[in-house]
Amino acid sequence: MTDHVHHSEKEAEHPGSALVESKVNSGLPNLFDILFLIFLAGMLVMVTWVGVLSHEEGIKNEVTKQNGEAWVKWMKENSEARTKDEFEFQACSASTTERKRWGDCFNALLESEKKLKSLTNPFTKEPLKFLAQCDPKDSKTVGEIFLEKLVPTPPGSAIPLVASQLVDTDPIDTKLALRLTVCDKGGYAIRVEEFEF
Repeated sequence: MTDHVHHSEKEAEHPGSALVESKVNSGLPNLFDILFLIFLAGMLVMVTWVGVLSHEEGIKNEVTKQNGEAWVKWMKENSEARTKDEFEFQACSASTTERKRWGDCFNALLESEKKLKSLTNPFTKEPLKFLAQCDPKDSKTVGEIFLEKLVPTPPGSAIPLVASQLVDTDPIDTKLALRLTVCDKGGYAIRVEEFEF
């Protein structure tokens, strides 16, 4: 009995302590939840956008490589044919009587060979250019082509081949060993193939 009375006296002194009301959670997100969800949505959009851009740049690099492969394919397929008298592109033919130069051959191909003429730089959408070298410091080299002639050195030399740019004035009367390289998005060289023309 005294316990009951004692307990009742305490309740009288502190009327709200007996029934502690707990705050009911409505299940709705609070301000911090909303801010976090907005941040998360923003990050997802950003990651998706970066992925799309990376994919597009990767495709451009692949098209650049395919451009180089198209040139290699044409030159390899016509390497033997150009030694014949009836070769379609006379400026590119091998000849013992008349000096043929790479510049004339290149221009003739761009004028008449549809597959090569239609190739464009995927980064600039301009016609392809042949450069002296790929250079990461020069943005103008991105997506372009670098064609080198390979000249063997005498047997026993420390360096078996000397490579230099195939320029317009270089003779193409005889078979040439060539190496074709393309410049990727960063201006770095991607070697496509070494072949004979």
